[in-house]
Amino acid sequence: MYGKHSLFRKVVRINSIRCYTKENKKLLEFLANMPKPNSSRIAEAQRQRQHISKKSEKYAPSTVYLQVLGSGARGAPNALYLFTDQKRYLFNCGEGTQRLAHEHKVKLSRLDHIFITNKTWRNLGGLPGLSLTLQDVGVPKITLHGPEGLDELYNATRRFVIMKDMNVVMAKCNSSKDYEDSVMTVKYVLIGAQDNILSTEPKPAKKQKLEEKTPVEFEEFIHDDTDYYKKETGRAPDHRNNQVKPKPKPNNCDKAYLKKKTEKVLEELQKQNCSTVAYICILKKRLGTLDLEKCVEFGVKPGPLLGQLKSGHDVLLPDGKIVLSKDVKTPDDPGPVFIVLEVQDLTNFNEAEFSAHFDDGKNPRENIPTVIVHYTPPHIVSHPTYRAFMAKFGPTPRHVAMNSQNSCLGSEAVHRTQHRLHLLHADMFPLLRDASVPALWTPGAAPHADSPERLKALEELKNKFQNLIRMEGASGGDAALSDGDKLELVSARTLTTFHLRPKKELDRSSEPKLHIQDYIQETMGADGFVASLEKFRSLADSARYAKSNSEEYPRVVFLGTGSCIPSKTRNTSAIVIHVDEHRSILLDCGEGTFGQLVRFYGTKQVNHFLRKLKAIYISHLHADHHIGLIGVLQARRQAFEELESNKPMKPVYLLAPGQIVTWLSIYDHQFEPIRDDFTLIPNQSLLASNFDNPNPELTSAVLASMGVQDIKTCLVSHCPNAFGVAIDVNQSYKVTYSGDTIPCDELVKIGKDSTLLIHEATMEDELSDEARIKMHSTTSQAIDVGKRMGAQYTVLTHFSQRYARLPRLNAHILNDNSVGIAFDNMQITTSDLELLPHMYAPLQLMFAEHCVEMELKAQNRARQKQRTASPTMPSSGSIQNHTTDNNMNIDNTDNITTDLQHTTDSNSTVTGKNDDAIFTDANATDSKGKHRQNITDNCVR
Repeated sequence: MYGKHSLFRKVVRINSIRCYTKENKKLLEFLANMPKPNSSRIAEAQRQRQHISKKSEKYAPSTVYLQVLGSGARGAPNALYLFTDQKRYLFNCGEGTQRLAHEHKVKLSRLDHIFITNKTWRNLGGLPGLSLTLQDVGVPKITLHGPEGLDELYNATRRFVIMKDMNVVMAKCNSSKDYEDSVMTVKYVLIGAQDNILSTEPKPAKKQKLEEKTPVEFEEFIHDDTDYYKKETGRAPDHRNNQVKPKPKPNNCDKAYLKKKTEKVLEELQKQNCSTVAYICILKKRLGTLDLEKCVEFGVKPGPLLGQLKSGHDVLLPDGKIVLSKDVKTPDDPGPVFIVLEVQDLTNFNEAEFSAHFDDGKNPRENIPTVIVHYTPPHIVSHPTYRAFMAKFGPTPRHVAMNSQNSCLGSEAVHRTQHRLHLLHADMFPLLRDASVPALWTPGAAPHADSPERLKALEELKNKFQNLIRMEGASGGDAALSDGDKLELVSARTLTTFHLRPKKELDRSSEPKLHIQDYIQETMGADGFVASLEKFRSLADSARYAKSNSEEYPRVVFLGTGSCIPSKTRNTSAIVIHVDEHRSILLDCGEGTFGQLVRFYGTKQVNHFLRKLKAIYISHLHADHHIGLIGVLQARRQAFEELESNKPMKPVYLLAPGQIVTWLSIYDHQFEPIRDDFTLIPNQSLLASNFDNPNPELTSAVLASMGVQDIKTCLVSHCPNAFGVAIDVNQSYKVTYSGDTIPCDELVKIGKDSTLLIHEATMEDELSDEARIKMHSTTSQAIDVGKRMGAQYTVLTHFSQRYARLPRLNAHILNDNSVGIAFDNMQITTSDLELLPHMYAPLQLMFAEHCVEMELKAQNRARQKQRTASPTMPSSGSIQNHTTDNNMNIDNTDNITTDLQHTTDSNSTVTGKNDDAIFTDANATDSKGKHRQNITDNCVR
């Protein structure tokens, strides 16, 4: 979870400690107060970064390009990356930016500046998560450029986005002062209310106070000072202290304090601000290179004269001869110009601000932009006034559209995983309805042509994918557009690249493409997979025939099954329950949830789903469980607006910890209106212990609108205000969701006799001590909870990103016929549940390399534990070797403790460090082969 480093800054994890006893309690307390290795690592990374930065400031960059990260398509972030060989910059940072950056290996570790064009979620929704990642890799400071009040986002998220090792500062953006560094000069163009300062139109009414916009029943939550990363004791929660009770009447002193505090907050929130900032960026001039042969020819000797010639100065030789700089060096490269702008309203747009860069015959050629990036909405771009503005730059610039007219969602990795899983069960793992990534097919090429099974699988998959493209429309809106004025408007796709130096050109060769034939080959070619697949399919066919009249609903769709931060294969927590054909409930809403919805349902059907979405449940206020909420709320409003009906949209029911109202109210007050999009029902009012006094908000009419009979919550042991939930859909179907927690008795009580338990299983069993420290469950613990509550089936989710492909399960778990593993974009009905336990065998073969790696890591941990447990003193001849072993143990301990600073879950893919060192002695290769063979033999049997 984001920001969780504050919770465990006083916890040291040592690989040799596997249990906590009374004897080592004092030792742990002593170690807990020692400085953390992560802190020193971040400090060292910051020092190295500053040294490199100072060293490069003397020279203009030699390599510069603009690269699209997020195309701005619906479900994709707005994100443009500026690469130079000195620094990196980001223009807008929409929700999902860091996931795309991670997948496409776009390194953000040298990022210093982020430029935001407009204070909308599409532009800044990825800032909280990205900031925490940058903090972990040692970025000492990030400077935000954009509309005034942008930095209030960090004030609003301060309870779940903890910035302790990185400073976030706000640049003062005004038209009278430019930003300048060793790479470029940036001119701010303010677009908004200040353009019409002398307007005679009446000024807008003063903003309503925060307290006035908050319903009376939520006043107890509005000033939330809870530390959501405070370590829980692990004891059973005391429900008596967490029930919703009448707020005690404060005395006069309390009223005065709250009034003063409120006035201070409102003073910051009610600053006047512009709506949009555009950026005119001029790269620094790069001097030409000296031709040393010509210098010798003109008689210039080595020394300071060469430097003067390189700087563009003519020199006088001792013999009185004048050597012109232009005669001995290549021409200087004047700094190319590019513009990034977003125009939301033409009435406040003053195009004269850009006149110095118009191609009007008066401005020098170097002033004409090479690239102009338009975040402007499509309906404004197509307006004649805006097209005339674009035409004034002449035919030379490339105009790039980064808005909702695009369709590219940018991820190839999610398709690769889904195509492979689709081979197992076409209904549980349907092909994604994202047709924006083109597929490459090689005619006549087929993997293992001697195998009829493989040829059949490939042909079936090709036909399905082509049908999907016909239904969804292939790459709709991504073709280059032009008009009678010969304006070319290039629609951006992920990794579309515009080279600015040393050459200027458009490069689309890196844009993601699907290689479906390769996906099939690597899967069907795995040893033993075909046999295991046929066995599973036979079992699935038998189950289908036995239950030919099985019901389609309730249906569960897993959108995010990873923990901590998004990875390319597992997004953060989000689960859809389709109650029936007309009603759905969303359980948790991590970053990028709306993008996952678009991929799964397609651009044509996602609005239909959103209109059916009746309730959103949030388990707790860690960012990986709720930061995607605003994006879903805004998309749902757009879905209803699409109907063009006079009937008002009915707000979605938001079942969440009451304290969420603080974050949502500040965002509504300072950024965009969202308060009318939801009706809050605090989880505290749904506690099972409160049902002697039923919650008046959860009426039978509310339950009926959701399509369920009952909803109960309980407090779980993870962080303050963390909840589990049990939903009685009907008389025969009950689903319980744990959220994040260690094994909890209260969850067992409310989930009694559930049809389906969805329980977090962040870590494998051998890491139970680490899981306890982070207040998470292991796989066996989650399964045990299901058995204790009498759940018919248990599905494991919320895996640490170290298990991005497949979690490591113990042998005894594999024999349990009631346990399944969740994947992103997996959908299951009641009839599918009995198949889930049988899926693990072919999955192990499908991801054999990953399984072997996990086994080697476990083997290495066992060796370390054995070494540490041995108290024998080394002989004199083995002292050196013993020291080396100890050093290796220390290094491995550091590896384990270098999880992301802002989380309580490990993610080795982001930090670049493995959770456990892989044993790499002379026998490593043989050991890997033996593990692979063991996996194959066991799965085939």
